[in-house]
Amino acid sequence: MAETATLKAEPRTGSGSRQAGKLRKAGRVPAIVYGHKEANVAVSVAADELDRLIRVQHARVLNLDVGGKTETVLVRDLQWDHLGRHMLHVDFARVSASDRVRVTIPVELRNSPKQTGGGVLDQPLHTLHVECSPTAIPESIRIDITGLTLGAPIHVRELALPAGVTVLEAPEAVVVQLKLPGAEPAVAVVPEPGTGPEVIKKEKKADDEADDDKKKK
Repeated sequence: MAETATLKAEPRTGSGSRQAGKLRKAGRVPAIVYGHKEANVAVSVAADELDRLIRVQHARVLNLDVGGKTETVLVRDLQWDHLGRHMLHVDFARVSASDRVRVTIPVELRNSPKQTGGGVLDQPLHTLHVECSPTAIPESIRIDITGLTLGAPIHVRELALPAGVTVLEAPEAVVVQLKLPGAEPAVAVVPEPGTGPEVIKKEKKADDEADDDKKKK
């Protein structure tokens, strides 16, 4: 895993949509820091820096520097405008190396099957729900499909996972397979939602200031 990036944050005292709008016009994103039975802290971060960390470095865990005090946080919820271009609000959940968090990881297929037997590629699971330490979140789950053959799908139980990473989908769930055209596709088995922090997700609509109404511990 790459070294954890540091993001500077500034405390904020104002609340409401008007104050949030002023921050965004100034190039900042309103945010809330919570968890570990500590008080919620309202902050703001530079929009361009957060955008770089999220879009370019695909960061999930950050060292958040608030007035010289650094805390390790998970980007739990990221709200976007309706076009998905600008970040409106971000939730940071405090985490430690001993925690277990639940996040969604993309599945990355490598290479192509040498022999398809007339089958076409079918991938029921493009992402996987995993549980792991916040310091060991993989960027993706990579699967080499060079040896994939018709009638021999790759199941969750067959995946080579990084140490300490547990997949929450059913072991018998099919991740990728070759199937004949017209055959019924495999049905992905989705796990029940967990109680731990979730991965970054886009919202089609976001409240102007969601954190003021939240009480999270």
